[in-house]
Amino acid sequence: MKLIAVDLDGTLLTSDSLPSPEGLEAIREAVAKHHAVTLCTGRASFDANSLTGDLSIPIIASNGAEIYDRHGRLLRETPIAPDVAADAVRYLMKQQVYFEIFCPEAIYSPSDGEQKLQAEMDVLVSANPEVDRDQLWKSAQIQFIQFGFRGIDQPLQLLERGLPVYKLLVYTFDDDKLDEITRHFNAQAQVHTTSSSNHIIEVISTETDKGKALRFLAGHLGVDLSDTVVIGDSFNDISMFEVAGTKVAMGNAVDEIKRLSSMVTKSNNEHGVAYALRQLLKL
Repeated sequence: MKLIAVDLDGTLLTSDSLPSPEGLEAIREAVAKHHAVTLCTGRASFDANSLTGDLSIPIIASNGAEIYDRHGRLLRETPIAPDVAADAVRYLMKQQVYFEIFCPEAIYSPSDGEQKLQAEMDVLVSANPEVDRDQLWKSAQIQFIQFGFRGIDQPLQLLERGLPVYKLLVYTFDDDKLDEITRHFNAQAQVHTTSSSNHIIEVISTETDKGKALRFLAGHLGVDLSDTVVIGDSFNDISMFEVAGTKVAMGNAVDEIKRLSSMVTKSNNEHGVAYALRQLLKL
């Protein structure tokens, strides 16, 4: 048996943010041949479930902060420490940026976040008339249609309820502000950052990354790391590429992922997950 970890955005999902039907079918065939397949994503677990429908497989979500078995039972969580999460939210509120708080039951975002993104976009397009405003906004709107997404007026009141915070996501069109926020969090002892796309940074506990989560799930299932396969495209996939036995980069992957890969498959719009699984597993 092998354990195959498949990323979602830019990997199993095509550019319209919907799963490749061919990819889903190849995953079903792999499971039918007694391989273990897990989704390994920066998305929340409930969002991943909503996208993949009737698949009954383990899920590594929030970049590894939450791990579930195929029955939906929580196996492990590594949330941001409550006081650190509260300090981080206070900092982000002062920065006047769009951000999200990933909790077990929902993704929360300040109610004025969309307006902040639109204001940033207006500034960017005004300074760079060649930028396609519609395309920019289309990329941002993916955030608002996540399953379980909720607006909230008082983010700090949410944290006072004691809910685990698996991840904080920041989305900004201001590159200087993005760099400043990244430096701020990377200087902290209990959190670090990663990214799954342009304009985004994700803040997670130092106990969290996809590689640590893959190592845990492999041990839980009794699979040697040499028998693990990972398929991904972006920076938040690097940690799982560093520990897996076989590393498959999507055709649309960033160069850093391609350099770590054992093979490069087709792009997400060309159903690269299905192609890789059929090549590797002889489906």
